[in-house]
Amino acid sequence: MLQIERSGHGPDMTLFQPFLVLHISTGMAAVLVGFGPLLTAKGSRAHRLWGRAFVVLMTTLLAGAWVMTALRFNTYFLALSATASLTLFSGVRVLGRKRPDVRPQDRARPLDWAATFGALGIGVWVLALIAMGRSDGPPVVSAALAYGALSVAAWDLWRFSRPRDWPFSPDLWRYEHLVKVLSAHAAVLSAFSGNFLTFLPQPWSQLWPTVLFQSMAVIWTATLILRRRARITRTGPA
Repeated sequence: MLQIERSGHGPDMTLFQPFLVLHISTGMAAVLVGFGPLLTAKGSRAHRLWGRAFVVLMTTLLAGAWVMTALRFNTYFLALSATASLTLFSGVRVLGRKRPDVRPQDRARPLDWAATFGALGIGVWVLALIAMGRSDGPPVVSAALAYGALSVAAWDLWRFSRPRDWPFSPDLWRYEHLVKVLSAHAAVLSAFSGNFLTFLPQPWSQLWPTVLFQSMAVIWTATLILRRRARITRTGPA
C-alpha cells in the first residue's frame, strides 16, 4: 500500500478512487498472506501455494500503485513502487534462472535487463528530486527506498553480466529468492505501518519493517550457508 492524500476532487479522483480501493484491499491481504511462505516448509506444496497467492496480490496492488503514481505524482509513491516491483519481479524470476553457469536458457532475458535498468533509472531520479528539495513525504524514507532499488539493480546487473563469477554457487538462487521476496514483503508492510500504525514516530513507522526484514534475511541466509557447508563437510559435494 502507498501512503496517500485522501482529499481532492476532479476527474483524476474519479479514476484514482477505484484504484485506491483495490490497492488498499490487496495490500492488506498481501501483508497477511506474505507470512504464509515464511511459516511453511521451503519447497512444500503449501509454501508454493502461499507464495503464488502473495505474488498475485502484490502484482495487483503494484499495478494499482503505478496507475495512482501516474495520476498523482509523488516521489515516495515512485520510490516504493520501483523498489517493491523490482524485488518482487527479480525474486520470482530467479526461480527460473537457477543455473546460469551451465544452462544458457537460465541467463537473463531482455525483460530482466529492461526491468532492472528501469528501476535503476527511477532510483537515480528519486535521489535527484530529493537533492533538489522536491521530495514528497519524509525524504529519508524515499531515499532509503531509492537506495534499495539501486542496490538490487546493481546486484542484478552484475549477476546478469557475469553469471559464473563471484559470489556464484549452485544455491545462490535460494538466497536471492529469500532476500528479494522478504524485501517485497517489507515494502508492503512499510506502507501498511505508515498508514495505520500512526502511533509510531516518523520515519520509523515506515522504516522498521525494512530494518527487521533485512536483518532476518541476513541471519537466515547466513544460517543456510553454514548448514550447506556443514553438510558438504560431512558428505562431500553433491
